Amino acid sequence: MSKIAFLNRFYNGEFNYLCINFYKRNKKFLLLSAAIYFLALFIGLIIGYFIPGLIENFLNSVVKSDKQFVIKNGINTFSIFLHNLTYGVFFPYTAGVTGIITAGILILNGFLYGSFLGFLSSNIGGILSPLGVSNPVAFLIYTIPHGIFETSGIIVAGAGGFKLTNLVINILIDKKTKNEWYNEFKDSLILVVIAIILILIAAIIEANITLPLGNYITHLSLAK
Repeated sequence: MSKIAFLNRFYNGEFNYLCINFYKRNKKFLLLSAAIYFLALFIGLIIGYFIPGLIENFLNSVVKSDKQFVIKNGINTFSIFLHNLTYGVFFPYTAGVTGIITAGILILNGFLYGSFLGFLSSNIGGILSPLGVSNPVAFLIYTIPHGIFETSGIIVAGAGGFKLTNLVINILIDKKTKNEWYNEFKDSLILVVIAIILILIAAIIEANITLPLGNYITHLSLAK
């Protein structure tokens, strides 16, 4: 087989399947996952800002838990990656067997971020994160650099979980062929791999870049 023929076969075969049509096949799952996450974030933002007293104890318990994690494990790439891999990728994906739990994990993650931001923006703000953040601007500075990749990873993992839910439903109602079931399962695994890569990038940034960058920006703003 000539090189050109091989490339044409690869492009029209695996490359076309994995890259060109991959998003189209999984678009609804990605959009569903993102919609659930950001809707929960918005609700958390509203509650945190307008009814901060309702969630103050809850957020304090989350902060306490985060501080204990930092004291025990420190801030390093491996510990952050392992933690986020477990709760941000593994749980939402495997929970896809039911679908409801996957949605619940997305809701919790989105709500937490939104409620922290809303609470820090409210009149009674002042809650401290493990990094000592006590206002919404500082909170964004210390979370956005790695949060972009971490949030994307959680959403993609959620999409993988919903893909798994769709597969289980198709098997139970005996819809589609076994080959189509296999392709759906393969897509869900690809989504998980993408999520793992995103979570790894987030862990590297959080452990090595976020803190010094945040300190630099905040000190720079204070110096003005």
